[in-house]
Amino acid sequence: MGQSSVAGLAAYGSKVAGYARPDSDYDIIVVLKRFREGVRYRYVEEPVAASALIVDEHLLVEDARSSYLGEFVAGRLLNVYEPVVGGDLFAGVEVDYKRRVIVEALLELSEDYGDFCRHLVVPYDYFLFEKLSKRASIYPPALYSYVQTYTCPSGPENRAASMAGFESAARLLAPDGFLSLAEEGVMASPEKLRGDAFTRVQSMFSLTARGLTQYAVHGYAGRVGLSVFRREAESKLKRVREAPRRMPELDHPRSLLMLQEGIMIPDASLLDKEVSELLGFAAHTTKQHDLGEPYSTTRVLTFSDEKREQSVVVKDYSDVRAIKWAFLGVWAAAANRFSMTPMARLDREYAMTRSLREGGALVPAILAVAPGERMIIKEFVSGPPLSNVIDGIMKGKEDGMEHVSAYAELMGKVHSAGFALGDAKASNVVVSPSGLFLTDLEQSVKGGDMAWDIAEFLYYTAKLSTREEAMSRIARAFLEAYRPPDAAETISKAKTAKYYRPFQPFVVPNMAKMLQSTMAEFC
Repeated sequence: MGQSSVAGLAAYGSKVAGYARPDSDYDIIVVLKRFREGVRYRYVEEPVAASALIVDEHLLVEDARSSYLGEFVAGRLLNVYEPVVGGDLFAGVEVDYKRRVIVEALLELSEDYGDFCRHLVVPYDYFLFEKLSKRASIYPPALYSYVQTYTCPSGPENRAASMAGFESAARLLAPDGFLSLAEEGVMASPEKLRGDAFTRVQSMFSLTARGLTQYAVHGYAGRVGLSVFRREAESKLKRVREAPRRMPELDHPRSLLMLQEGIMIPDASLLDKEVSELLGFAAHTTKQHDLGEPYSTTRVLTFSDEKREQSVVVKDYSDVRAIKWAFLGVWAAAANRFSMTPMARLDREYAMTRSLREGGALVPAILAVAPGERMIIKEFVSGPPLSNVIDGIMKGKEDGMEHVSAYAELMGKVHSAGFALGDAKASNVVVSPSGLFLTDLEQSVKGGDMAWDIAEFLYYTAKLSTREEAMSRIARAFLEAYRPPDAAETISKAKTAKYYRPFQPFVVPNMAKMLQSTMAEFC
């Protein structure tokens, strides 16, 4: 190969990363124009021991863009390298490759977490270690190099060098709408990730196919003598036997993911540990009990030590009891559509908690989420549910009606902001000294059916009851206090047969007639 045929030359590996031994080889990539052999390893002993990976320029570019060589060459640009010739070529290939790495990683998060992935803040480190983890699973001897690169004294500088390429790649992707830039990384746009423009990404090599290609290229490129082959094999085997210290980022890359609110728990088995640390407990005991109705998927987890006690609410959207939404979806299909998949309900709960708080409503804070297990951990708000207060009114108690009015005002505020609660039962409202807290938002949605909220509150409160006079007082207090701009129109819609029909089996005819008549007064 003449000098004129060299398009690029770069050093990588232990000598560049700063963890080389005295007897370590130099690792270099040589990029040639129109290299007929495509890709080839060459070993030299003089003037220094070096391992040269020679590759055709076109093949290198295609390996970066489409994994043409199973990332056998482009994958080396994930980590720190030092260009000697053709710096612009290597920089362009690196960014092309890292752009694809970002896209693939976001697509995988979208497939695993659905729309919930829009709440994730994905740091640039995640893209690096998620990819390195996959590459190590294909080729375990590489794990030694990865760990050494980021734990040696030059580790911070090596990480910064890799992050620069990912940041450049993310800035190039942002105008396409796949992601938005955040202070600490990027945030995915799941709608765009699922769009037709993403078909080409979904059809890319699987991890297995990419691994097979990488091994095939490795075998083809390493056409060397027996002595060289033996030396390389011994070196790789020694690395595997050395069992380098573990890196949490490589073992569990998703532990790097962050949330807009709360902490990310990558594994439900870590829930007790992560939440107790978040609350400031060291040595502690834990107890739990179910919360709400028998079919509720929510429980209270209480941490305590010698000095204090604190509770959190844990909601499991994949709990078998969540099948209630399948039955409710059929039961109320004519009036309201419930979201039934666990991840969709988790996404709504998370999104609406933040949106309603921004709109001025009181909602429990989100402490943590374990999206892989479809679980959310929220602040525990002390106080009775509004349904208990209403039960007292139905039985003749004089106090408590102010809370019914306050709930109507709160619902009006939510509706005025363009949101519907979706599951507006009084049992989902906690009466606390600070005010009324909305605690169950998994069916809440922007632009939802606000008439359903009114109908559900009134008819569900009246279910199986014959206390018509008390229910009339409750309904009147609620409707008088419900005063968003379009209150009359929404109430008029709520009193139609469409919204009564799902509750008809549970509400006695005279009670239903009274409620419809009362609603008519406010239309």
